[in-house]
Amino acid sequence: MLGLALRTLRFRVGGFAASFTVLFLGAAIVMACGGLMESGIRNAVLPQRLAAAPLLVAGDPSYLERPPVAESVAAKADVPGVARVVPDVSVPVRLPSGDATGHLWSALELTPYRLDAGRGPEAADEVVLDAGTGAALGAGIGANVALDIAGQDRRYRVVGLLTGPVDAATAYFADDEGRRLYGRPGRVDLLGVLLEPGAEPDAVRAALVDAVGGRGVAVLAGDERGLAEFPDARGGGEGVITLAAVFGGLAIMVAVFVVAGTLGLSVQQRHREMALLRAIGSTPGQLRRLVLGETAFVAVLATLLGWPLSSHLGQWLLTQLAGAGVAPAQLAYRQGWVPVAAGAGISLLSALVAAFVAGRGAAVTKPTEALMEASLQTRWFSVPRLVFALLCLAGGTALSIVTALVMSGPVAASTAGPTAMLWASGIALLSPAAAKVVIALLRRPIRAVGGLAGYLAVLNAGARRVRVAGAITPVMLATGLATALIYLQTTQEGGSGGFADNLTADAVVTGSSGALPAGLVAEVAALPGVEAASALVDTEAYFPEHGDGDDEVTVLGVTPGAVARTLSVPVAEGSLDDLRGDAVVLPKNRADELGASVGSAVEMRMGDRQVVRVQVVAVHSGSYESALMPVDLVLRHANGGRIGSVLVKGDADGLAALTARDPGLRVADPEELSAGGGGGEQTGAWVNYLLVGMILAYTVISLVNTLVIATGERRREFALQRLLGATHGQILRMVGVEAVVVTVGGVLLGGIVSLVTLVPFALAMDGSWWPSGPVGIYLTIVGAAGGLTLLSTLLSTAHVLRTPPVEAAATLS
Repeated sequence: MLGLALRTLRFRVGGFAASFTVLFLGAAIVMACGGLMESGIRNAVLPQRLAAAPLLVAGDPSYLERPPVAESVAAKADVPGVARVVPDVSVPVRLPSGDATGHLWSALELTPYRLDAGRGPEAADEVVLDAGTGAALGAGIGANVALDIAGQDRRYRVVGLLTGPVDAATAYFADDEGRRLYGRPGRVDLLGVLLEPGAEPDAVRAALVDAVGGRGVAVLAGDERGLAEFPDARGGGEGVITLAAVFGGLAIMVAVFVVAGTLGLSVQQRHREMALLRAIGSTPGQLRRLVLGETAFVAVLATLLGWPLSSHLGQWLLTQLAGAGVAPAQLAYRQGWVPVAAGAGISLLSALVAAFVAGRGAAVTKPTEALMEASLQTRWFSVPRLVFALLCLAGGTALSIVTALVMSGPVAASTAGPTAMLWASGIALLSPAAAKVVIALLRRPIRAVGGLAGYLAVLNAGARRVRVAGAITPVMLATGLATALIYLQTTQEGGSGGFADNLTADAVVTGSSGALPAGLVAEVAALPGVEAASALVDTEAYFPEHGDGDDEVTVLGVTPGAVARTLSVPVAEGSLDDLRGDAVVLPKNRADELGASVGSAVEMRMGDRQVVRVQVVAVHSGSYESALMPVDLVLRHANGGRIGSVLVKGDADGLAALTARDPGLRVADPEELSAGGGGGEQTGAWVNYLLVGMILAYTVISLVNTLVIATGERRREFALQRLLGATHGQILRMVGVEAVVVTVGGVLLGGIVSLVTLVPFALAMDGSWWPSGPVGIYLTIVGAAGGLTLLSTLLSTAHVLRTPPVEAAATLS
């Protein structure tokens, strides 16, 4: 039957194109999500500046702040196969054009840089810059430049310029000067290992691990080397894994129903053809093989062509996530055979299952019954369909109850999202029964308002209930999922009380690169009109007695004496005046977990693995769950002595002189602050909208395909109506009313999906019975769904009516 299946595809170009489109996009999206998940799991961060070093010995990258390495480790790293061990340091350098990093001149051989002009630095007051930085400073060979290092301006003479493929501001100092600026005698940032010709990197790495292992260092190779160059990228793939799983789950769910609906309508168009085949002796098995053969051919072709697109789509998605701060900008996209095979398997399986279900009715029907039912499908019910539908609805109901009664705060979104998916799946499986109820409810209003066109539309919808349900399903998916996901975000934003909402500062000073010298706080505080200025450093710490990874807390480094003027800190116990030295202010829930109170001493492991013993001087009940520490204590263990921003209380006009002197500084509104959670909320919103946009785009394509197919199969019906005297306008008005029925049905069912998702979530967030957000969002979603449905139906009908009625009436389908 495969040969017959391939020959019949020539006469089914419309159905072929529609099925191919949804399968092609479905395969590409699922494979792209699989690639995102693999990228997050691998967490491959490609080295840039250190790309010339096959191996690196660096501090353990499993902590937020990578600790320095004892330079004496270089002697122990001299194992067979090692040509040279080259130390390097990283010194933060502040420039008018932005931030740069200073390094040892001897470490240049670890990089792809090459000396383009001049020579290397020899004296303590000489420096070599990359060509881009030199151009930005207007500094050529022999020019004097002022470099802000540790808050002090230091004068250097440019003696060389570098060129290379690395897009980063870099300065190279003489080795002795670089070590002095680094300020950690006997220690370096990392050791680059250069190999002898012919040496195997894996064998040398194993020897290095044996030689230096257990000394608080790690030997990095391949993509791992990027973690030494970009330590902030550590663990950056975790968010990508979560998002890929959520996005992939939504995409798979939508793809299954979209593919099933499109293929189902395509097969239903051929009931008359299949009835004739049954009448002339074809067996049910032959008909099933015919449908499966056609579908398999289309699915394989769509999957093969979707594969190349998936890598580009996945790379684009990762770029967007990196731009939104969800993933590290240096994270490399990886798509091996596993996500490709999984995506292909899901695409092919969904297509074949949909084709089997769609063709089963025609295959098992008796020939005489099939001929009578060829133009009208009435059978849809099956026990497996009912069982799966009830399981989905029961699961959705259980999650709704859990969301409302068990969950609280933003974490409730973890159960609210799957609730929408399960309810949408259950309703889609029972859509023919739901369509019958909707048509019954709309019968009288449509007849009263629509006149003759409404009367005919209601009759057609009732008689073609199963096929109308196929058109209602994508409308339900589009409106239900879009409404649920968007209002989940707006409700979370409205009830979360983000970090920025707790700021009492009048302005925030930030840097173009996100880091500022610690001395800037005192400089800002001394400006006229400034009442108080507090540093703000955002880092992480752990309570070691409660486990490293399971009891992580966000720590905000602030300036004692000024934090109370710039940040709302509702103190439940103790006093902020005591926040000095080795002290901490804990959030109330964390203090309760630790059994700590004012006066208690707790141990905290900072980002550089150092354990500090701090005294609890206050407990706060703010909506942000961050601990507060003196900025000096935090900077000893995090951020390389740099702060994230300066909170300013008072007249912000005096800051204009500061920004005029240093173009790298920016005065921002407190609402723009991202530390401590504000930016996370904006990032979450952006990601949510991206996911909604991708799913909606796919659903819209399926909606248009479904309506075009459903209208195309009525060519013979419209021709008979025209032969009986109906005009083009009358037929268009009739199908227009039918489109309204489809839209209203889809919106009503989508409303059920969104309500059972959003009401429990709103209860969990703030105890209200209604989600937060402007009603205009919902009206836009409904208007877009209705407009697409009406436009697709009318345009496809107008195209069908171009065929002469006698010719159309003579066709078999």
